[in-house]
Amino acid sequence: MSTRVESYRSAVLTTANQLTILRIVFVPVFIILLVYQDIGWALTTFVLAGVTDVLDGLIARRFGQKTSIGAVLDPIADKLLMTSSILILSLPQMEFHNLIPRWLMVIIIFRDVFMLVVSLVVVLMAGFRVFTPSPYGKASTVMQVTTVIAVLYMNWRNLVVPELNVLFYMTGLMTVFSGLHYLVRGLRQWHFNE
Repeated sequence: MSTRVESYRSAVLTTANQLTILRIVFVPVFIILLVYQDIGWALTTFVLAGVTDVLDGLIARRFGQKTSIGAVLDPIADKLLMTSSILILSLPQMEFHNLIPRWLMVIIIFRDVFMLVVSLVVVLMAGFRVFTPSPYGKASTVMQVTTVIAVLYMNWRNLVVPELNVLFYMTGLMTVFSGLHYLVRGLRQWHFNE
């Protein structure tokens, strides 16, 4: 019995999954640092979380550590970090020099909720499906991460940069486009299985 538990534990707690769990642990640390206006350390924590994201993916592919729990935890860790950072950096109460516009925060969160609903509908109507990330979804994530890092960095340096608006609009457009692309792809999967 103990050997079975031990083998199960080693299969679940792979190095890749441990890095994903570490990224989840980074989320409350990141939020606390932002709330207490320790922006330099918040930026460092966000970057470190991003490094763990890259590393867990590389390790999982390179050493065959892809697991079902990792497939669930990885997107949860990503969404927790991105949603909390976008939300907090858009709050005027935080009194940051540079804020993420509320319209961009609404677009990003709405797209994530929208994608979740579309995925659930497709799964309920057509059966279980694996939704692989699209290039547009990845580009949208890159734009969102770039936006968060830029806003954190400018706030850390106490710089007011109106040119960030260009980045905000680009991120908004890519987020909307990727959401529409996921919708079209979800509808195709649904119709394909009818």
